[in-house]
Amino acid sequence: MAKRSTQSAWILVVVLAVFFQIIFVFADSRQTATGTAIDFSKAFFLLDADMERYLCSELREDEETPVVAAHIQAAIDSAAARGFPKSMAREMIYHVKTETLAQEDESATIHLEGLRRTRINPVYAFVAKLFHLGDTRQFEQTLELVKQDGKWRVCGDPFGMTL
Repeated sequence: MAKRSTQSAWILVVVLAVFFQIIFVFADSRQTATGTAIDFSKAFFLLDADMERYLCSELREDEETPVVAAHIQAAIDSAAARGFPKSMAREMIYHVKTETLAQEDESATIHLEGLRRTRINPVYAFVAKLFHLGDTRQFEQTLELVKQDGKWRVCGDPFGMTL
């Protein structure tokens, strides 16, 4: 009888664990304004063309000046002018702190600040950290987001992209 109750307890624990895991997956997949601001910032500094999917329609559909392509090309040209390859223009962001300055149903203002560093091979990054090499720079930006087609999108002039 004791063996049977122990077995039932384990089955109950496994069933509850699976249930809560499913709930947590659905809760984590919900898009938020803050999450969109962070994801856009990561793609922006990595020079990932996929950042375009986070932009509002006014910035995405401007056929005269493709904003994302122009930003990526400007970053590559800047790195080349300093004698670096394209890979040295890409940066990772760390220790991102966000603050929601304003949020309504269809718009939000998110302030981000954190650190950015050139994205290099992880082994080189480890050695650079050991010997305090490499340049870590701070970034700070306030992003304006709007809800379009049920998804949060970055609008305005994110990180000076439209200049």
